[in-house]
Amino acid sequence: MLSQLSPEELASLYNESREKMPPKEREKWLNQRLTEQVQFAYQNAPAIKEKFDKAGVPPSEIRTVKDLEKLPVTTKDELARLQQANPPFGGFLAVPLNSLNRIYVSPGPIYDAWGLERVKGAVRGFLRAGWPKPGDVVLVSTAYHMVPAGLFLTDALDLIGCTVVPAGIGQSELQVNLLHDLKATALFSFPSFTMTILKKAEEMGYDVRRDFNLKYTTGGGERHIQILRKTFEEDYGLIVGDGYGTADLGMVAYDCGLGQGYHYEDEDCVVEIVDPDTGRQVGPLQAGEVVVTLFSNVYPLVRFGSGDLASYTDEPCPCGRTAPRITRSLGMVGEHIRVKGMFV
Repeated sequence: MLSQLSPEELASLYNESREKMPPKEREKWLNQRLTEQVQFAYQNAPAIKEKFDKAGVPPSEIRTVKDLEKLPVTTKDELARLQQANPPFGGFLAVPLNSLNRIYVSPGPIYDAWGLERVKGAVRGFLRAGWPKPGDVVLVSTAYHMVPAGLFLTDALDLIGCTVVPAGIGQSELQVNLLHDLKATALFSFPSFTMTILKKAEEMGYDVRRDFNLKYTTGGGERHIQILRKTFEEDYGLIVGDGYGTADLGMVAYDCGLGQGYHYEDEDCVVEIVDPDTGRQVGPLQAGEVVVTLFSNVYPLVRFGSGDLASYTDEPCPCGRTAPRITRSLGMVGEHIRVKGMFV
């Protein structure tokens, strides 16, 4: 169990004004941090140094997000091969292995290195949303076996000061009883299982709005969240948090609450939407692969291909945040499919 952060420590993790910087100011801030990050990755992660050297690109040539096009995209399949050839992390880890907060495993198999920086990134997302709050009882009804989903959320909730019920997946009737008896304020699960629990509650004779203390739920990991989101909000009166991330990368983008796409998570990464065949960045509303460079002192992936196809918009969002938004998820690169947030 991680220790709860103080109010001052929590406040230091989130700066809303930075998310609303004018576009030119945001671009300058992002490019400055990117320049520092690629230098760090080159000096501390052997696989990143090899990637730059093979491409004939010194890190000093990466001064802007556009400059990232000079580097190849590392695919999930390539990461799996590199890890198998040089276990466990293929030369991408920049810290001693025993300093990691968690090590997860995703299909490939791929070892996923998670430091406390990723957990604090999730806390930032909760602070942005305004929930859950210290003292809330939260039912975490998602996978705890090898993958980040359950334990990652639990770590973040520990830092906030919530009481966590690590319910996992299954036993829907018991989950209903837990929600009711413990007066849980939030339910974190995949949308389809959240719906299963809510329907089970109704089968058991409960009125969710009247008989439960439930206020919040999450919507990540499944593409049909937008359909279920409307049901959660209108039929059950729930606030729905949503975002986009992967086991390899952590959180990549977030819904500001207006349901108009996922803003790039600038604090944690640089997001590109690129042509899967050329690696070139595409324009707004054009389809491409989501490619991510992490701002990480632990696992500094540079131009890592998520395998997800999407489009984006840079049109202003009514919320005032200036980061572009992923507008549509369009499937997978190659023949992978995603089931409950994981490639199989």
